Amino acid sequence: MGERIELVKRAFAGEAVERIPVMAHNFMMAVKEAGLTHREFRENPDAMFRAMTEATIKYDLDCVLLDVDTALLASACGADVTYPDDMAAVAKSEQPVPLDELPDKLESVDLLASPRIQRYLEAARRLVEWGEANDRFIRINADQGPFSLACILAGMDEFLMDLLDEDYEEDINRLLDATYKVSLRMHELCFATGAHMTSYGNSSEGCSVISPAMFRQFAKERETRLAADLKARGIPFLCHICGDVNPILADLVETGCPAYELDWKTDAARVFEIAHGKFTLSGNVDPALFVIGSPDNVYAAAKKVCDLFRGKGGLVLCSGCALGPQTREENLRAFVRAARDA
Repeated sequence: MGERIELVKRAFAGEAVERIPVMAHNFMMAVKEAGLTHREFRENPDAMFRAMTEATIKYDLDCVLLDVDTALLASACGADVTYPDDMAAVAKSEQPVPLDELPDKLESVDLLASPRIQRYLEAARRLVEWGEANDRFIRINADQGPFSLACILAGMDEFLMDLLDEDYEEDINRLLDATYKVSLRMHELCFATGAHMTSYGNSSEGCSVISPAMFRQFAKERETRLAADLKARGIPFLCHICGDVNPILADLVETGCPAYELDWKTDAARVFEIAHGKFTLSGNVDPALFVIGSPDNVYAAAKKVCDLFRGKGGLVLCSGCALGPQTREENLRAFVRAARDA
C-alpha cells in the first residue's frame, strides 16, 4: 500500500500523523479546468475519470473525491431532475409523487438499472485502479443520506412543512425507512468498486435547515443505524452536513459515525473540544473564500484549522463544502500548502 493511502487511512482512524492529508471537494472546479461541460462530465465515465485525475495530479492532492451532483440517487428513484449543460444536475423543488405513496414506490427501485449510476460506478472502478497505481486514496460519494434523499423526493419545501405536522409523522418515518434502504444499497455498490471510503450528504439535517429537536426526532436514529450497518459491512465512510451543526455536535458523536465533513459555519475549535478522539473532522474552510479571497486568506484559514489538530490527529483537511467552478487556482494551491507546512 502506498504511503499516501496509508497516511489518509490513519488520519481517518484518528491517529496523529506526520502530516495532515488534503482532500478537495472539487468536481465543479475540475470540470471547468478539464474543458468539459457538466453534461459531458455526468454522462461519460471517461470524462469523470480524466477531470478528477488531472485535478488530483495538478494540485498534488492526497485523495480523489468522486461526486457529480446532488441528484444521482434521486434520479434513480424517479425524481423530477433538471440536467443543465453548464451546471450540475439538480432535483426540482416540487416533486410529482405524494408523500404517502413514496415508500411503496421506492420498494421497486433497482439502482443498477439506472444508466447514471452505471456510468458513475464505472468511473469509480477506473479511479480505484488509478489510485492504486498512483498512491491516491479514493472516496466515492454515495450521494444523499436517508434524510436528504427524503427531502428531495418529497420536495424540499413540502417535506419541511410536513415535519411540523404530527399528522404526517407516520408517513415521514415510512419514507425515511425506505430512503434508508436505498442509501445503504448505494454505499454497498460504491464500496464494491474497491474504493477506500464511501460518503454521503445529509445536508438538510443541519441546524441551518431544521432545528436540533427535529434532527433528534427524525434524522439521528437513521444516522446511528446507518453507521452501525456500514461498520458491520466493513465499509469506511463519512457524512457531510452543510451549515451550522454546533448545537448538535454531541449528538453527532453519539451516532457512532467515524467521520464528519462539516461546513465553515461549524466552529472547528468546538469540534475539537467535543468530538476529538470520537470522530474525525473533514473540513472545514469556507468554499466562498476560494473564490473571493486571496491566497493569504485561504492559507490563514486552512492553517488555523490545521493548527488545532496538528500532532493530535483527527483531521483530514478539506473545504467545508463543494468548491465552485470559479475557485482560483492559486487559492487551492495555498490551501494544500497550509497542510504541508509544519
